[in-house]
Amino acid sequence: MIVILFLQLVIVVSLVVSSRRRLEDALPVFCFFLVLMPLESRLVIPGLFDFNTMRLSLLTLLILYIAKGRPTSSSEPLPLKGLMFLHIGWAICSALYSLSVLTSAKQVLSQVLEYYLMYYLLVKTISSVETIYKIVYAMMMAVGLCCVFSLFEAYASWSILSIFPSNLWITYDGRADPLYVEIGRGLRVRSTFPHPILFGDALAMSIPFTLYLLSVWEKGKKRSLLWLVLILMFWADYKTSSRGPWICTGIALTLLFFLVKTGVRKYLVSIALLVLVVLLARPGIWETMSSLYTTSTDPTSPVGSSYLFRHTISEAVKAAVLKDPARTLLGYGLGTFRELGLDIMFLGNYGRTHTCDDNWAAFLYETGYVGLILIGALLFKPMFLALRNYSTLPRPEKYLSAVLFICLGGFNFLMLSVAAYAWGQQGYMNWILISLVVSLPRVVRRREQSEELEDVERELESDEDNRQKEEEYGFHVVA
Repeated sequence: MIVILFLQLVIVVSLVVSSRRRLEDALPVFCFFLVLMPLESRLVIPGLFDFNTMRLSLLTLLILYIAKGRPTSSSEPLPLKGLMFLHIGWAICSALYSLSVLTSAKQVLSQVLEYYLMYYLLVKTISSVETIYKIVYAMMMAVGLCCVFSLFEAYASWSILSIFPSNLWITYDGRADPLYVEIGRGLRVRSTFPHPILFGDALAMSIPFTLYLLSVWEKGKKRSLLWLVLILMFWADYKTSSRGPWICTGIALTLLFFLVKTGVRKYLVSIALLVLVVLLARPGIWETMSSLYTTSTDPTSPVGSSYLFRHTISEAVKAAVLKDPARTLLGYGLGTFRELGLDIMFLGNYGRTHTCDDNWAAFLYETGYVGLILIGALLFKPMFLALRNYSTLPRPEKYLSAVLFICLGGFNFLMLSVAAYAWGQQGYMNWILISLVVSLPRVVRRREQSEELEDVERELESDEDNRQKEEEYGFHVVA
């Protein structure tokens, strides 16, 4: 308890101190803590809700936003607002018809309003491209620190999560230990994330960004730190033993090579050659990866059954929502799958599962087809906005838009294999990136307007100087 209170105090003080000059300076700090802090860092209020460090950070930022007044950028219209209100309204309707109204009401607050409030505060506060780069850098440093924690998991069998009270640990397979050990795969690192796959998701989103920053930043201490972080990210991605993040990382880097025409291509070729050398020098690594994918098709193995389970879940959810027209539209209520579970037939055995490893299926089960369409529109529209920014913005911001497009697409793809949207820090990462997609063209336009104004002012100053010289020397000065 003392550790949690201390960490929460550090977060509040850090946000307040960093916002002394202007609120915008606190945003990188806010995003750093949001990505770093685990769900175990929370105060449990019996019968109500858990007050975790994510909510504390968001509440502190909201109070600072109100106390410091509306920033200049807050007067601009808010993109995605219409879709957000529609989704909030539908989530409330679904909650009223939920199998557990109280559970769904809590999830509306935590899974819907928290994300949208954070999006609002970020979009309304960001006013410069520099802030966007600082936010991205802060997120990469947070993930890098998570990679450092994972070193202790892999080589010392010690988890940073053990510093929190044991009753708050998220554990698996009956182990009274936050370390994640799985039959057939051994120890899988998860750092401060609830599950190794979720840590892998965050890494798959972070590796392209780290490479992009390396391709546009000049030499310095930050650049050296980014190289170290990138190496740790690749290592940690491998040690999560997660197929989805591996596939996503490969696809993301391929898209990065074709869309981003900076020094990143040189780095990607070098990394590919380095990976090839490592695989030749350490054939055991390739054998491990190859074995994992081979066993994925074997339903008798734990790895294969987990792969097939996702398809079974998807089909079971479709059948469940089609039983009743009202459930087809409204679903069973946010949070009800994890709390109440669903009866399924899997590999000849009939049982009840409380885990939905396909987040898109979970959207369908909990909010019906209408809710699925609304959340789909909210998550895919920023991808199209990023793609539009890629075609309209100048360099290097167009390439930053390409990376945002790649990472948002990767997150949406990864939700096919794990409940990633509202369980763990990567959900917040996704909405931070959505906020950056919306903010980027605005701040670039504002920068261009400022540069045009400066040019006009310089011309006026030059004209005034020429006029004064004419009056002083009695002849016309040609500019």
